[in-house]
Amino acid sequence: MKALWLGLALGLFACGFDPSAHQDIEGSHPPLTDTSGHCPGICDASPPSYPSVDTGLSFGDITTYGSVDDPAPSQGGACNYGTTGIYAFAAINVHEMPGDLQGQWDGGHFCGQCLEVSLRSETGWKTAIVRVMDKCADAHCGVDLGGAPAKVLMGDKPGRYSGKWKPVQCPVRDDLFDGPPSLFIKEGSNAFWALAQVRNAAERVTAIRWRKAEAPESGPWTEASWAAEAENFYRLPSEILQDTALYEWRVEMPSGREYRLKLKGAELAEPSANWPLSEG
Repeated sequence: MKALWLGLALGLFACGFDPSAHQDIEGSHPPLTDTSGHCPGICDASPPSYPSVDTGLSFGDITTYGSVDDPAPSQGGACNYGTTGIYAFAAINVHEMPGDLQGQWDGGHFCGQCLEVSLRSETGWKTAIVRVMDKCADAHCGVDLGGAPAKVLMGDKPGRYSGKWKPVQCPVRDDLFDGPPSLFIKEGSNAFWALAQVRNAAERVTAIRWRKAEAPESGPWTEASWAAEAENFYRLPSEILQDTALYEWRVEMPSGREYRLKLKGAELAEPSANWPLSEG
């Protein structure tokens, strides 16, 4: 019988089954969801939890990959923004439970969204606003702070805190923006293939739509497709990239806020172009 159990265990491990990992996933790792700011014990060593996410208020671990002594601006992260001047930034959860891809990252769709992040400290709640520029690498991650917010919220005690966060429109501040809202054309784009992303928006982007500008009242809007080649980009139709006609572009956000742009189709094929958007 002992040999039978040993053989079964070896077989499970050979098939990639890890009992400790299974127990960790099925075990109880709930985040604190109360609204009190009380922090018993050591605040920067909160027990790891899996995030509880919602379209409104979410709860979970607040950690940092930024320096509390020498904050640096975002290098674009997984949102692929490139080198920026944005200091108030963070990474967002990818999963609710390990491997389920049900977190707020959503394949990059959450990029650019600002969050009001609060954590429990020794003196009560501390709050900062950050822009999502990256995705978490840790399954026990709600929001991972980069740049300046780590110092603001954690002081000289970086670690794992219990906290909460909610989406907000980005207030106009130098640490959240490094320029006006724009439509950026990816490096390497050309008349046959081009990707675009929105930078410095007030919120995350929910859709980009286009139509010919010659008939703005009657022409139907067409939604640009999400790119498979790179996260946080939209694919631009090749028939537009080779057209000299004028097109109207509409950028939509969760609150109903919109940006607009008019360009000749061929201008969208210019690699690394950064076209300014106007609020519509």
